[in-house]
Amino acid sequence: MEYLVCDKCNGTYILKRGESPNDFSGCSCGVNLRYVNDADFQRRSSNSGRGFRLASNRKLMTSTLLILVLIAAWITIGFLNPLGSVQGANSTNNKYFADVQAAPGNASYVVFGATDIQVPQGATVVTQVDRVIKDPASKIKNGVSSDHRPQSPDELVPFMEGARVKELMKYANVKVIPATNVPVKKINNTWYGPDDNGNYVYAVDPGKMTDLRSKNSTDGTRLATVSHGMNVMVPDAVKNKASLVVACGDLPGKAQAEAYMNTKGINCYAPCDRFTFQLLDKNASGTSLGTMPIRSLKGSKGAVIGAQPISINLKEKIVVQTTIKGYPDQYCDTPKRYCDGFEKTYGVKLNKVIVDANVGQTRAVVDAAEKNKANVIAVRVLNEKDKGPVKDWLKKDANHRAILFHSAAYEPGYSLFFEFPKQVTGDDTRPVFINNISQSDMQDRFSKVRSLWQ
Repeated sequence: MEYLVCDKCNGTYILKRGESPNDFSGCSCGVNLRYVNDADFQRRSSNSGRGFRLASNRKLMTSTLLILVLIAAWITIGFLNPLGSVQGANSTNNKYFADVQAAPGNASYVVFGATDIQVPQGATVVTQVDRVIKDPASKIKNGVSSDHRPQSPDELVPFMEGARVKELMKYANVKVIPATNVPVKKINNTWYGPDDNGNYVYAVDPGKMTDLRSKNSTDGTRLATVSHGMNVMVPDAVKNKASLVVACGDLPGKAQAEAYMNTKGINCYAPCDRFTFQLLDKNASGTSLGTMPIRSLKGSKGAVIGAQPISINLKEKIVVQTTIKGYPDQYCDTPKRYCDGFEKTYGVKLNKVIVDANVGQTRAVVDAAEKNKANVIAVRVLNEKDKGPVKDWLKKDANHRAILFHSAAYEPGYSLFFEFPKQVTGDDTRPVFINNISQSDMQDRFSKVRSLWQ
């Protein structure tokens, strides 16, 4: 056998067939994992007392091997995550597809949207201040203090990230803690947000460091008061032991911060998900999701993000939106960014048809789907003009499917999840590759995933 071992928390993971040590970014405790083979594992475990001690005594060896077999089984069915800690929140895709999963290069289908984040009742949710507690751009709730901790959904900004946090409060009565007064430092003409150890590593948009959203500090930094983005969430998320972080994810530094928080077991939800593709296939105890729906968890146990699967045959055509324009159209390139990242991460080629379409131009995406007889589109839906063509196309044929990107912050796009729950999904960082199975079997599995919904 081959193993990955953490020398800090003693966590041990048995590599499955086809897995490489390079597939794993690190342990959930934040330390790099060490590769060992069977002989090394037995020798080092016996010498150090770390991990699972493999004794030479036959009786002890048999017991230990039985434990390892049980652990491997628990991993497979989703009781444990690959790094050895309890994984209640993000096991849906493992639980219902483990017996049909395949290596990407050998798969017939890929399932998007089966991944879920479960938010239990009373969970701590750390958020950005901007567009949640107050919104300087529109002067909504401008008189509210940046460190205000809302006690009811009505106290939140009613749109974008604020609207999504409202749902979390409604379904799970979450404790909302806004991250504020976060020190941000300029290094070589670039602003950086800190990790929980005071290292400035996550690049920040200079537009968020103006007097509208920040103030000077005495130590040469600026304090992000009306904080914006995952890149300034880390210290408050770690300090408050957040279950979930909700913030913008449209820059590389924001995705980098999400990846780090995931290693700490912190889940992240970024409705504005332009760079969430950089989190594909990360092995961590926390999960990040982009544009995905929020629903009440069955049994009024909290909220669930995601758990809305669709599948595509890896050979079928998919029409993918992009743009070469800048703000405010630039986010229309999110579908292509994701698809390109998907191909690079998993070493597979999608049968893509690329369409240049800006805000309000989803008609071009739908027309290309009709022309190419494609049943799948990857698209951004911002406004009603975007929604109309996509909605009409989805209604036309139950086999038409849409993967939405950078859309969950906007009600026209977000509403499509609920109007077409079996045809629409979003930005999944843990897609599942599966062997060829019958459509009835596929739909049975999807029904089990959706059973999380209230």
